[in-house]
Amino acid sequence: MGKKDGNKGQMRVIEAILAAFIIVLALSFVSFFATNPTSQKYETTELDKMGYNTLHDLDLQGILAQYVYAQEWENLGAALSVTLPVDVYFNMTIFNSNKTVINNIPISYGQSETFTNSKVVSSITYTLVGYPSGPTQFDLVSTYSPRVLVLQLVRG
Repeated sequence: MGKKDGNKGQMRVIEAILAAFIIVLALSFVSFFATNPTSQKYETTELDKMGYNTLHDLDLQGILAQYVYAQEWENLGAALSVTLPVDVYFNMTIFNSNKTVINNIPISYGQSETFTNSKVVSSITYTLVGYPSGPTQFDLVSTYSPRVLVLQLVRG
């Protein structure tokens, strides 16, 4: 009699383990295919934050001012491409204080049709006021020459 009761207990443990495995498998399957709906307001806010943080980080490293004032547009585009996620396309235009476009070649990643066809385009304005006029970037004397950077971002 004792042997039969022991077998029932073992089967219940095995059944419980199999049931737990099936539940975990079903939940992981459902969560894998579930996608959150995107909101245009949320997407724009996310792109705004991402663009501003990218420009701010490049500015803190001294790369942004160096590339803008030396007019190294290819290097600036490469720095933005490396810093931003792969699925984010960008277009940057740089103006001086007279609202004249400075960059003679486009600084962009992605096709231009993406910006015209997309429902959500984020635009970030970032200002550089000048650059150091001494031999190092840490000199206290600077040349006042404002530049306005307009960065447009789109998810591709």
